[in-house]
Amino acid sequence: MKKLISLLVLATLCVNLLFCASAANYDFIQDSLDILAEDEIEYLNDLATEIYEDKGVGIYFDFTIAPELTEYDISALVGDQTDYYVMLENEDSWYYFSGGRGDLLDTDALREAYDLTDTYAAGIEAYLAEASLQLALSSDEPEDTESEPVEDTEEDLLVWDDAELLDGAVLQKLNGRLESISKKFNAEIRVATLPSMDDGDIDEFVHFIYDACDFGYGENHDGVLLLICMDPREYRILSNGFAADAITADDIDSIRKSIASHLTDGDYAKAMNLFADKCEYYLDGHLNGFPFDTGKFLLISLGIGLLVALIVTGIWKGQLKSVRMQNQANVYVKAGSMQITQSNDFFMYRNVTRKEKPKNNSSSSSGGSSRNIGGGSF
Repeated sequence: MKKLISLLVLATLCVNLLFCASAANYDFIQDSLDILAEDEIEYLNDLATEIYEDKGVGIYFDFTIAPELTEYDISALVGDQTDYYVMLENEDSWYYFSGGRGDLLDTDALREAYDLTDTYAAGIEAYLAEASLQLALSSDEPEDTESEPVEDTEEDLLVWDDAELLDGAVLQKLNGRLESISKKFNAEIRVATLPSMDDGDIDEFVHFIYDACDFGYGENHDGVLLLICMDPREYRILSNGFAADAITADDIDSIRKSIASHLTDGDYAKAMNLFADKCEYYLDGHLNGFPFDTGKFLLISLGIGLLVALIVTGIWKGQLKSVRMQNQANVYVKAGSMQITQSNDFFMYRNVTRKEKPKNNSSSSSGGSSRNIGGGSF
């Protein structure tokens, strides 16, 4: 009997190990067109593996050379999985296929999440986040979700839309995007909207809401908050802790310029998604370095060229040993040929140096270098 029990335990362990190994070996993200970097593929595969291990559904994405779905080898990709969703994209079009629980996913929502971003890697990350969110929602019982008040789930959302600027689907997508960025950089990225300030000061209130609601991760409360108020029509962006080092006052001003026109036009979803993209860009650049700037390259090249020119002209100048600076022009005048009978001094011009008085701008800092704030009206 003891041997039988031992064999059963061993068999169970082997099955579990086999399942874990098979999950780890799935290539959920593939790139036959060489669009993604290797570290991007590895990161995205890790995200897809977490979804598979948590939800039991394989979420795939492949940049493929196959021109049509009928020419794609589906079985080679998903193997023996019965629950899966695959999005394919070639140089001309995109298509998808699914099976099992993957059939429950909303393709339009998945594609929209992918298209809202500026880079392929960010698009696939948003696609995975949307798929994970849909799977989580589909596992809830309908009768339970109907009886639950909205307030019970609001604390888990990174988007607090008290002004009701977004519909439910858009809010959920944005929330998934913010969750993905927040976990990736360990800095909480939040959006909050208010219908009115009730004669309050938005600069004071953005400090208050960030501190009173305990926003941010870790002991330094690392994070970024976009606060939008509809009356008056103003908005503020606050970066705190580590995120303040990554997103400076100048960076906040750049974000402001990106989203201001969309807020004015009433395209609040676009403005919030741009805010998310910009946060991801600056956080990633702070940690991993920004892409090479062509403008900086030109400035460096001009500087090197100027330095070389100064060296060359200096060498040429040193070769003119017969030429010396003279304080007077006597050496150029024949002795006794010129006699000066009268001399006068004339005031010709003067040099005046002025310094501009510093002006206040829309960005400010609070608490030293640990917090930056900027924004404007719309």
